[in-house]
Amino acid sequence: MIPILLQTLANYATRDAANAFSGPIIRGDVETIRRHLGVLARVPEARDVYLSLARAAIGHLPTRNKRALAQLLNSERKRITGVD
Repeated sequence: MIPILLQTLANYATRDAANAFSGPIIRGDVETIRRHLGVLARVPEARDVYLSLARAAIGHLPTRNKRALAQLLNSERKRITGVD
């Protein structure tokens, strides 16, 4: 976790805030997000936090594949809660 945090801070120091982040959400890597959600299914509280942070990221950060990511996150939420 420390290397990720350090890189994010280094990015923040040299870029603007929106471009300081990296990772599968920023890349729009739907399959990696799908795998993360699969693993996190074993820890529902962590999965809920992940879903909330991922939704916030695609709403506020320059992410690729926003539509596909939103569909995945919404379908996961619907599957968990049964609510649209």
